[in-house]
Amino acid sequence: MTEDYLQIMIESLEKKNEVLDQVLALDKKQLSIALAKPFDIEQYDKTMDEKGELIDALEKLDEGFTSTYELVRETVQADPKAYADKVKKMQDLIRTATDKSVTIRAQEQRGKQAMQSAMTKKREEIRIMKASNEAVAKYYRSMSRINDVDPQLMDKKK
Repeated sequence: MTEDYLQIMIESLEKKNEVLDQVLALDKKQLSIALAKPFDIEQYDKTMDEKGELIDALEKLDEGFTSTYELVRETVQADPKAYADKVKKMQDLIRTATDKSVTIRAQEQRGKQAMQSAMTKKREEIRIMKASNEAVAKYYRSMSRINDVDPQLMDKKK
């Protein structure tokens, strides 16, 4: 029975590593979208949604792993040599998952910086566009006043 639970935990960790690989791929895609010109907000949002689903799956895997571990913890701790090979396999998988998580955090930070840079550029473009529009509006207002002739120049002797 304990062997079965340990195998389930190993499979859960393997699945977690697969999902982390997918998150890594989406992070790379998201970074390339953030750096692309022109910036495609729809594609970026779609990637964020996909990544959100994967994160939900990771949380479920972690919950399942934790609950399964609680079932076998005492048995494994009582006789660690009997389950040493499976425990070692799990430790290796956990180490791999941790490394991937660190890589994801680093990519997330780079993606955040790229996104902030893209947003700063967009804000600057908007500010320049507003200034240009205001200048054009002032020009048209001043030009429309030039064509108006004040009635004070008209001859009042008639």
